Amino acid sequence: MNTKICFISQFKNLNRGSYRIWVNDLNIYFKQLGISSSIVNNITNEDVIIVDKEDVNKAANIKKQFPKKKIGLINPVVGSYDFADFIITGSIEEQLSLSNNKNVFLFPLIESLYQGISTKKHKHTNVLRFCYHGHYPHLAKFGPHLKAALEDFSKEINIELLIINGNPDFNWKIGRPNINIIFKKWNINRIIDDIMSADIGLCPNITYLKEYKCNNNIDFGLYSTDYAIRFKNKSNAGRCFVFHQLGIPVVADLTPSNLHILGNPDNGFIASKKESWINSFKQLSSHKTRNFISNNAKKEFDRLYNPLDWAKQLYKKINEI
Repeated sequence: MNTKICFISQFKNLNRGSYRIWVNDLNIYFKQLGISSSIVNNITNEDVIIVDKEDVNKAANIKKQFPKKKIGLINPVVGSYDFADFIITGSIEEQLSLSNNKNVFLFPLIESLYQGISTKKHKHTNVLRFCYHGHYPHLAKFGPHLKAALEDFSKEINIELLIINGNPDFNWKIGRPNINIIFKKWNINRIIDDIMSADIGLCPNITYLKEYKCNNNIDFGLYSTDYAIRFKNKSNAGRCFVFHQLGIPVVADLTPSNLHILGNPDNGFIASKKESWINSFKQLSSHKTRNFISNNAKKEFDRLYNPLDWAKQLYKKINEI
């Protein structure tokens, strides 16, 4: 059965990640697989309607208009969506948070924007450039451990930190390290060059609950050495993916999705305490190590995250509803 799919989006803007990945790119992947797919303004004879994340509030009315068509939502906020036939999410964390709904499917944040790019060949540099790209509220997650690690490491070697986000004028206070920082606005026309100017990618996401208190009790398996961390339900490995695709080695935190690739130390580094961040930086100060790590991560990314494989699997699951 050649199920016909359409995407509904009022805000067609490639600067918006959810539109790029789950509307524009996914539509292209479906077409490459020979599936009838299109981005439409008016629904006609399509069998499946996938509603853009920014248009979720209209989805219930669309279902009332077209009760026999399957309605899919793109990564909505946590809630109950009884009218929806399926939901598309980008990570295990997101999928589980919406698991009170039926048919919650996974399509990772694979950006076609960065596919097919020759990866960076790392060379010796006199100034080691770290890079963060993403939504500015994540900048607070530099504190306390990554902030301290960068400040201490800057006493051993010349470093700088490139921050790329949609709001470079954001007054960054919490977690900001006292080192040389360069701010750039995210721009689709130069984002590849900007990120590839970096030597090491940083992906902080977790909040460490310093004030967390509990009764340590061996009968309940509770110890004073337990991790006490907090991360939002919309956590995903999308920021890591971009670095992997472009050949920038990554140091990231314990966010679950990061471990799918970075769980192998040949592919990059997971850090928690200040010392673990610094140990990773020391190893990546060698351009040979950077090349070794980034090449391995790219191969693993290509193996695990072929977008056509994921699109084919998603299409199969939609048809099985």
